[in-house]
Amino acid sequence: MDIIETIRKHAASDPDKTAFQFSGEGITYGQLWEKSGRLANYLLQLKGLKEHQPVPVYGHKSALMPVCFLACTRSGHPYVPIDTSTPEQRVSDILSSLESPVVLAPVALPVDVRQESLIGAEDLEKISEDPALGQPDMKYRNLKDDIHYIIFTSGSTGKPKGVKITTSNLEAYLSWSVGLVDEKPGVFMNQAPFSFDLSVMDFYTGLATGSTVACTDRAMVQDLSATLEFLGRQKPDYWVSTPSFADLCLSEPSFSGRALPSMKKFLFCGEPLRKQTASRLMERFPGAEVINTYGPTEATVCVTGVTITEEMISAPGDLPVGRAKPGTEVFAGDVDGKPLPQGETGELIIAGDTVSPGYFRDPGRTAEVFFTLDDGTPAYRTGDLGRVDENGMVWCKGRMDGQVKFHGYRIELGDIEKNLTQLQDVENAAVFLKKNQGSGESLAACVLQAPSVDTSYARRKWIRGALGQRLPQYMVPKRVIFFTDFPTTANGKLDRKALGEMI
Repeated sequence: MDIIETIRKHAASDPDKTAFQFSGEGITYGQLWEKSGRLANYLLQLKGLKEHQPVPVYGHKSALMPVCFLACTRSGHPYVPIDTSTPEQRVSDILSSLESPVVLAPVALPVDVRQESLIGAEDLEKISEDPALGQPDMKYRNLKDDIHYIIFTSGSTGKPKGVKITTSNLEAYLSWSVGLVDEKPGVFMNQAPFSFDLSVMDFYTGLATGSTVACTDRAMVQDLSATLEFLGRQKPDYWVSTPSFADLCLSEPSFSGRALPSMKKFLFCGEPLRKQTASRLMERFPGAEVINTYGPTEATVCVTGVTITEEMISAPGDLPVGRAKPGTEVFAGDVDGKPLPQGETGELIIAGDTVSPGYFRDPGRTAEVFFTLDDGTPAYRTGDLGRVDENGMVWCKGRMDGQVKFHGYRIELGDIEKNLTQLQDVENAAVFLKKNQGSGESLAACVLQAPSVDTSYARRKWIRGALGQRLPQYMVPKRVIFFTDFPTTANGKLDRKALGEMI
């Protein structure tokens, strides 16, 4: 699939069709194509912007975001989405890593950059409305092996890591993802911010099928009644979100097929889908399918899928995550990455046409998890434990290391720990994802400090506040527990198992 050519054709054949609908504005396919083309031409004429230089785009849910993304792509540049929820320090870290001479900012940047490098909302509006700029030649767009976008995820060193996704990766994914919705246009519900790769499922699958993408924003999501009212107006056919967001909506009795009769399919990724969630959705929306998928950012959103059945829910154990898409092999591997016998549990390894070429300017971490099979196929070590049964069904059992999935976000616990140890009087830290006594999970931080240091509620509040200046809010532990010493193993290493059992 040639995604840029596909979007061009939709813009030519149905220019007045709404491509994206936000809470207060919409943009049609014709407008998206014209505006992004003018901005692309502007970028092509911009001095100092090198060929294939990544361009950061800072903002949230507005019509200028897809305009900026498409403009970057049409001018041969990878775009790097940075959401407004990203803390200032992390924004600075990403911008420093990219070293881009230009920043597209539909929303005011919270950090200082050279004035000449910043293209803000007012300038973006003027550029995209200027007919004199015209449309760029298609020869300038990203080619198959060019980087299409870079998404920065949590890194164990305390610094974010940029996952590079090529146009070929994206188009191989889309050739499969359109089948999840039977290649039929409709209305997609977008919940995830554009800096979270789950959004690629609705953003690009929607554009590939000539659909409308109805975008919820942060303020709306915090007001469930506003969310459901928005969805009632948009009449979505395809729901794309984390299971946690569906659980939130299910807390409202009116969230049902009666209120949203157009709903055909629920597509989930980003964290484990619980049987209870699937069962409640199937009961509330008897005419809709519930589809579970699996995949890391490094393999372009997801690589498996399965429609959940009543039999799967009634069977013992967790729900399966599906069978691998065409062009992809998923297998359980040993410590050397070699396939284990069928049915055995090991590290899930993904090999195929959607595997990323690696991390941006980070050959060391790239070499740790990316490799090639004997036949030259690119492969990625997921760090997830799982197995593949005799029918090719993949089952995921959770993380092998310090990376967890929490509320749909992939979080390196080491990232939080690293930032905790940089706070005043914190000598060491260990972070855990713990099950609550009731339901759900939360992050808990064990903080090692001297006996003389304050352990009051004010100290806990200060730590959480200081951490919130460094990390996204979803990475700030709900609980902070103080220790004056940590348990150790016979080798003198931190005994994480024993510490986890103490909280």
